[in-house]
Amino acid sequence: MNSMIQTIDLTKKFGDFTANDHINLDVKEQEIKCIVGENGAGKSTMMNMLYGLLQPTSGKILIRGKEVTMNSPIDAIANGIGMVHQHFKLVPSLTVYENILLGAEIKKKNTPFVDQKEEIRRIEKLIEENHFELNATDKIEDISVGGRQRVEILKMLYRNVDILILDEPTAVLTPQEVDELMVTLKQLKEQGKTIIVITHKLREVMELADSITVIKQGKVIGNVLKKDTNEQELAQMMVGRDVVLTVSNTRKQTIKTDIMYEAKHLTTVNDYGKEVVSDVSFKVHKGEILGVAGVEGNGQSELVKLITGLMESTKGEIIFDGQNVTNWWPEKLRKAGLGIIPEDRYAQGLCREMSVSDNCIAGYHGAKDICKRGLYNRKKINEKRDSFIKEFDIRLGDVNGPIGSLSGGNAQKVIIARELSAHPKVLLACQPTRGVDIGSIEFIHKQILKFRDEGNTVILVSSELSEIMSLSDRVIVMYKGKISGEVCPKEVSTAAIGLLMAGISK
Repeated sequence: MNSMIQTIDLTKKFGDFTANDHINLDVKEQEIKCIVGENGAGKSTMMNMLYGLLQPTSGKILIRGKEVTMNSPIDAIANGIGMVHQHFKLVPSLTVYENILLGAEIKKKNTPFVDQKEEIRRIEKLIEENHFELNATDKIEDISVGGRQRVEILKMLYRNVDILILDEPTAVLTPQEVDELMVTLKQLKEQGKTIIVITHKLREVMELADSITVIKQGKVIGNVLKKDTNEQELAQMMVGRDVVLTVSNTRKQTIKTDIMYEAKHLTTVNDYGKEVVSDVSFKVHKGEILGVAGVEGNGQSELVKLITGLMESTKGEIIFDGQNVTNWWPEKLRKAGLGIIPEDRYAQGLCREMSVSDNCIAGYHGAKDICKRGLYNRKKINEKRDSFIKEFDIRLGDVNGPIGSLSGGNAQKVIIARELSAHPKVLLACQPTRGVDIGSIEFIHKQILKFRDEGNTVILVSSELSEIMSLSDRVIVMYKGKISGEVCPKEVSTAAIGLLMAGISK
C-alpha cells in the first residue's frame, strides 16, 4: 500500500522544550491510523504541524512522496489535509450550510450576492452523499454535539480533502454518538479517505484502527498493526510498565443509611441570566460514591461551583451532615469537611510557580499544626510534603522546585494527598484523572475507592463514562442543567446511560 503522508525527523521546539523529537510517521493510503499517547506526549503538536497551525523547527512533511511546506491551514487544505479539532470551530448562530461554506460562499452569477438556494442545494446533496442525519438550514446552536461534529467533517469534505485528522473526536460525545462516528469514519475510509485519529481511549483504538503509533514524551516509541496488539500492550507501551486498566470495585463495607450530603431543588443562572442548573436534587449516603455523568456543558461545572461555594444558588438548598450550608464560602465549606479535587488543577487547585511544599498546604494554610500566630513552621510543612511524596508515590526531580515542573499525574497526586490528608467527610472529585497518565489513573482510582471503603462520601463528576461506570455506586445523569435520570451502573448498559446523556428518558 502506498504512503499517503509521511514525516521525516519532524521536530518542534518551544524554547528549550522539545515537544516533538525527530518524529517519523508513515500513514498509508486509505487506512485509519490512530496516534495514541498520554496527555502532553506531543500528539496534538504533531497534528498541528501537519495542518499548518505550527511550523516545524526541523524535519520534512511528505504527501504522496512529495515534500510540502505547511505555512497555514490554507496550505494544508490545498494539499488535501483537513482537521476536525477537539473544540469545534463553528458559529452557533449560523446554520449548518452557512458554517460549511464559511469563507467559500457561492455567489450569484456576475453579482457580489450570495446564492442561498444554490448553497442549500449543494450542502443538502453533500449531506445525502455521506448519509448524515442533518438539516442544512438548522442553526448550529439547535443541533446535538454529535451533529456539530458531523458539520465539521462536512466542512473538510466540501473542500475535497483526502486526509482527515481528528483530535480526540469522542471527548464530548454520548456512547451512541461514538458508535455513529465509528461507522462514519469507516465509511469515509471505504470512499478512499485516509484518516488520522488522535486519542487516548484504547478501547476505541482497538475498534477503529488499522495501524497504531504510540508517542511518549515527544518521541515515537512504537508502531503496531491492530491485529498484532491489544489494550494491555498499548497501555504498557505508553507507561513503560504493566497497568491495571480497570480497578476492581469490590466493596469492603455496605452503604450506610445515613445521608451525608443532600441537594434540594438547586437552581442557578449564569452571568447572562440563563438558567444553567435547574431544580437539581440528589442525596449521597455515607460510604457511597455518587457519579455525575453527562456530556460536558450540561451544567456539571456550574453544579460543582454551587457545591464548592464559587457560585450562588438562586433557589434550593444544600444540607451537609445535617447542616444547611447553602451559599457558604469555600473556606467555610472546607472547615465543615468538604475535600475538593478541582476540575482544572492549575486554575483552581495549584499555583504553578509555587513550591511543592507550599502547594501541599494550599487551602489549609491556617491549620494549627503548621501555622501559629501567623508564622509558618517550615519544618512541619516540609515533613507534610515528604509524607505525601512517600505515601502517594509522587515522583519529582527537585523537592524544592516549583510544582509546575511535575507531570500531570504527579501534580494531581499532590492535590489528592492534600485533600485526603485533611480527613474530609465528603470528597468532591471533579475530573480526577483529566490529563493524567494511565499509571496515575490506576493509583487515583484506588485512592477514591479506599476513601469510600473507610465509610466516607464521594461525589464524582467526570466526562469519562468508563470512570463513572467503574467507580460509582449510583449515577445521576445531567442534560441541559437538569437531572435526566438516576441509575445503578451495575444494572444498566453504557447505551442506556448514553440515552440519558442525550436527554432521552425512555
